[in-house]
Formats: sequence, structure tokens, C-alpha cells
Amino acid sequence: MKRYRRPAEKKTSNRPSKVSRRGFIAGSATTLAAVAVTPSTILADPARATDAANAAEAAPLQPAETLTLVKLVRDLFPHDRLDDSFYVRAITPLNDEAAVDPAKRRLLADGVANLDTLAHAADGKAYADIADENIRVAVIKKIEGTPFFTEVYGASIVGLYNQPEVWPKFGYEGPSSAQGGYLHRGFNDIDWL
Repeated sequence: MKRYRRPAEKKTSNRPSKVSRRGFIAGSATTLAAVAVTPSTILADPARATDAANAAEAAPLQPAETLTLVKLVRDLFPHDRLDDSFYVRAITPLNDEAAVDPAKRRLLADGVANLDTLAHAADGKAYADIADENIRVAVIKKIEGTPFFTEVYGASIVGLYNQPEVWPKFGYEGPSSAQGGYLHRGFNDIDWL
């Protein structure tokens, strides 16, 4: 009766292996060939095709949608001393999420479309084109409880007020923990209260 014997393990050296230029180019060519074949494999497999469709559906927001979101966030958190660049940075995380998550992309696109529909009903213009702030605020009140409003509000409040460049515009000197706290440094120097 033969006993099973495990094959002896090969000893490996501690020296890093050297890859020749020719070997690197050959490996790269194989990788490129595999990538080039991938789309046809995706189309052959329905599950992969669905994943590809979802990935294609998830894209950054369109410029008009971004403009509408910037106007919405400016209306939610109105500060005349802040220019639009701060509001654009506040919605950047939403745009980044929309680029990778089809559900988030749909939520934002549908929310912007609904906002524009309500704006057209109120004033005959798209939300971003309405000059009267009171009309825009009335439109916002109609969407207050929606998942779109909750998502935009929650993301933009953090995105706007978490920018260190914004802090001096409101008299906030930043976190004090690195400087020993506020008790002996700047406790009573807020002049805007």
C-alpha cells in the first residue's frame, strides 16, 4: 500500500526576481488583450451586462443639474459673503457618489427634474433661472420631506461648513485642540455675536 506523500516545497530565495524588458512588454500585451476581450464577455453574460449598464448609468451630474444643485444649496444656506465656488465644493461629494452609484445618480437626477417641474409650475422657468428668491424658497418647501432633499441637505451642510477656507469668513479660527483649547486663547474674541 502506497502512502500519500506531499511534494517537497521548493526553497525560494530572498532575492527579488528581475523582470526583463521583453518579459514586461509580453505581460503588458497579454493584459491589454484580456482587457480588449472583456466587453464581448460582458455581453455574453446577462449578469455582467446588467453590471455594465448600471456602471454606464452612474455618471457625474450634467452641468445643468450641477447648476441647479448649487442654486439649491445656496438657497438652503444663504451667505452673501461666500462665492459660488464654496457651494460647488459643497456638492462635489454628491457628484462623486453619483459617478459610482446608479441609485444615487437616479435620486439626484429625479430630484433635480422634480425641482424644475415645480419651478416651471410656479414661475414658468427652470429652478436655477428663477430670480425671485421667495419663489425658489416656496418650491423648496414643497420638496422638504423627500429623500432627495434629505440627501442634498445632509451632504451639503457638511460639505459647505467643513471647508477650512470658509471658517475665517464667519470668524471661526479653526479647531483649538492643537493650540491648547479656547480657555486661554480666543474665548471672547468673536465680534459677530
